[in-house]
Amino acid sequence: MSQSRQGQRPKRPAPPIQQKKRRTFPWWTLPVIAVCLALLVTAWSFAENQVNTYNRFNQMRGAIGGNTFYGPVYIDDVAVNGMTREEAREALSGNREAHANAFEVILTHGEASYRIASDDVPMTWNTEELLDKAYMIGRAGTLEERYNQVQALKTPIYLNSEFVYDKSAVRGRTDSIARELTTEGRDASVVAFDVGNRSFAFSNEVLGQRVDAEGLYQTVIDHLDNGLYGAVILVEVENVTPKVTRAQLERDYTRIASFSTNTTSEEKRNTNIRLSADALNGQMIAPGGTISFNEVTGERTREKGYQEAGAIENGRTVMETGGGVCQTATTLFNALVRADCEIVTRRPHAWPSDYVPRGEDATVDWPRLDLVMRNTSDTPMFVTAWYQDRVVTVEVYGLSLGEGISIDISSETTYSKQPTETVYTYNAKLPIGTTQLLKKPRTGYSVQTYKLWKYNDEVTGREAFYKSEYSTINEEYEYNDGKPPEGY
Repeated sequence: MSQSRQGQRPKRPAPPIQQKKRRTFPWWTLPVIAVCLALLVTAWSFAENQVNTYNRFNQMRGAIGGNTFYGPVYIDDVAVNGMTREEAREALSGNREAHANAFEVILTHGEASYRIASDDVPMTWNTEELLDKAYMIGRAGTLEERYNQVQALKTPIYLNSEFVYDKSAVRGRTDSIARELTTEGRDASVVAFDVGNRSFAFSNEVLGQRVDAEGLYQTVIDHLDNGLYGAVILVEVENVTPKVTRAQLERDYTRIASFSTNTTSEEKRNTNIRLSADALNGQMIAPGGTISFNEVTGERTREKGYQEAGAIENGRTVMETGGGVCQTATTLFNALVRADCEIVTRRPHAWPSDYVPRGEDATVDWPRLDLVMRNTSDTPMFVTAWYQDRVVTVEVYGLSLGEGISIDISSETTYSKQPTETVYTYNAKLPIGTTQLLKKPRTGYSVQTYKLWKYNDEVTGREAFYKSEYSTINEEYEYNDGKPPEGY
């Protein structure tokens, strides 16, 4: 027992029981806790807001993402929302093709028919412009602005395409049609003239047709601009009556002028006048054409029967083959003036003639001096001419100047000058002691001729027509007194 106790450790005495102290609450921690709670709430709110923002961002991005059109948007009644540009373009092509196929008008005249359509009229559409406009809906501004624009698309948006067609191509077609349907008329005309009995044969007139090209173009444009496709347009063709009808020729083709001059008793001179009148007889002057005295008569030669007679050369009278034909030319001139022909070429003589009033003559000389007159009417004129009993006459036939209308001429001398000296010229070829008259003294004149319009022989109009100048000619002699002047 003693051994077992020796092997055990002795027990310590129990400590005395002490009474515990009461601890107090750390009130100073409450503000810290409150701050922490506030921070926690703030963090939670921030995190929730971020999550919401992120979710809204994903929602907005999902709503306006992609490369399709937003909607509802209609282009030419085709809903393009949800389509890509290529899909929308393809969907609209059918509309364009249908519109182009409908774009036409038909022009008719009688059995003729003409089509104006998109086949030959280029057309340009603004489809790409509308696609750009539709695609930009919901794509302007910030992400949220764009989202709001898309969400606000409750009422459909309608866009209608427009097109432009080549109006110059339309004009080209209408002008071509107008030309095709326009035909020139043909005047009635004189096909034969019997000089012997003064009778005529006439051809019939042919009606023409005319289309108002500008009016046709405007009519077609009005139809196309107003969408009146498929319309049938009757082409208005106006009949054009020729200026000259057969009835008019038969009624009004007559002798419109006649003029005669008295000749002398000189046989050779009268022979020349007769031959030149015969050459003029039956000549036609085409509308707008001319008659030339020298061309009609040709050179006046012995082979043609012309003889030597007095003529004017360099201010003096000489013998010349064909002398006297100036009287025929003067008679022709006066007749044509009274037929309202135009003077192309005319020259007065060196001094006034005694067979017509001063200023109303016409001189000719082959080939340098000619009388040329022009027919300014729309119908041909015919000349008849003859010599008989010392009178040469020229008549002109054509369309009447009008009922009771005729033409005459009247001349006034506006200036005159008497010769003032006598000129002597030595000529060694003359016999010594002789003197020979070269030129007679002649007064110079300036003459104004007027064209007179008459109605029933009463003057109704007067106009200055042409002027004639006749030079003063001094008396001139040649002599040979056997004493040549110094320096001869």
